[in-house]
This record gives sequence, structure tokens and C-alpha cells, in this order.
Amino acid sequence: MGIADRLDTLVSIFGLGLLPSGSSDPYALRRAANAIVNIIWSANLKFDLNAILGECVADFRAAHPEASPDLLTQLQAFFVQRVQTLLQDDRGVDYDFVNAVLGEDDAEYRDRALSDLLDTRDRALFLQSIRQDGTIDQIYATINRSAKLAQKGDLATDILDPATVINPDLFQSPAEQAVFDVLTALLPTTQAAQADRNYRLLVEALAKAAPTVAEFFDGENSVLVMDPDENIKANRLNVLGLLRNHARVLADFGAIVKPA
Repeated sequence: MGIADRLDTLVSIFGLGLLPSGSSDPYALRRAANAIVNIIWSANLKFDLNAILGECVADFRAAHPEASPDLLTQLQAFFVQRVQTLLQDDRGVDYDFVNAVLGEDDAEYRDRALSDLLDTRDRALFLQSIRQDGTIDQIYATINRSAKLAQKGDLATDILDPATVINPDLFQSPAEQAVFDVLTALLPTTQAAQADRNYRLLVEALAKAAPTVAEFFDGENSVLVMDPDENIKANRLNVLGLLRNHARVLADFGAIVKPA
């Protein structure tokens, strides 16, 4: 039985409300979903599972309008759980890296993960490799701190170009200009890494930027991000949001725990 048959089975049984619960899985739905993911990975198939799930659910709902309106969300969550289990148990990826590529309560990252399972696997395995060789230590502190502070702002996660959201006229410290210059230089590197899925290139660029970002936080010319002036504060949060966004091309660093 191939991917199509297994998807049909999953959508139909979920559509009837017969979801697996705890250790109970009488229709072997977990095994079916695991098989779909493993087929995609083993054959390196370019397969947009998220889009296919949407089409299957739409077809099922057309024939069964009484089906739960949450059917697609339920199936997406189910597949995310399977990918999580397979990466941790079968591929030996640490749980925080799995969370970092799948997203924690993050629909955008969930959709990205399911839309390109090959990229999801490769990003998780790459993160594991840079933990093992120590490379992640060079970027973790500044990226994780930036990501957590950026949550206090409202910058969209898909923005990478500092020229569109940063106002240099609001800078009050040379550290702000230095990080702005770093972000400007980082832009083409991130775009190239994103296009080619060359995440090593991105990590090397982030490592090069890390000392400048550290100065922004704790150096002689460090700044108070949460400045009383709302415009200055928003500008500084956008700086950190951009750094988060560049790193987010690889992973959600806010989900990664401190290296041992």
C-alpha cells in the first residue's frame, strides 16, 4: 500500500472521528502515518504533504459535510507528532531541535515542516551535527536572547531586509548602527542559504555576527532594548526581530535549550 492509499485511510477514519487515543490505535493509523513519512524520506520525494492533506480533506468534506471542521488541523497535528517521534526515536535528534524545526504552537512553522519533509529532516539533522561539533555554541546565546526579546515586538517573521523596518535616525548608540550593518550584510547570505538550503553558510554568517550582537546587549555601548520611548523601543525590537528571522530560516532558536 502506497502513500495515496494510506492517506485515504487516514483522512477517512479521522473524518469519522475515530482518532487514536493513548495506546489505543485499532486501525494502525500511527503506523500508516509513519510509513508515509518514511517513504518520503527514504526516497527523497519532493512531496508537499500539507497541500495534499488540504486537498484530501476538501474532497472528504465535499462528500461528508458533517465532518468535523477541525479535520485538517487534527491531521496536521497527527503528522507533526509522527515526524517528532521519528526524528527523535529513529534519527536520534534531540527533542529541542525537533521542536525547533517543527515549531511550538506555531502554525507557520508547522505548515513549513509538513510542506517539505525533506528540508525538515535535513534541518533537524544539521542542528544535531552542529551541537555535536560545538558550532552551535558560537551562536546560541545571542540568537536565543534575540529571539526571546523579539517576542515583545510585532515584527512579522518573514521579514529579512533591515531597510524596510529599521529607522537609523532613531539610533542612539554606535552598537545599533553596527548591528544594522551586520543585518544588511547578512541579507544576501541568508537569501542564498535559503535558496540553496545551505544552512552551514547561514550558521557561519550568524557566528560572524555574534560578537557584534553581544556588544549590542552587553558591550561598552550597549542599549536598553525596552527604552521608555516607544519609537526607539520598537526600532530596537525590530533589530532583534530581524536577527531572529534570519536564524529562523534554519530553526526557531527560542525552542532550543542552552548547550551543556
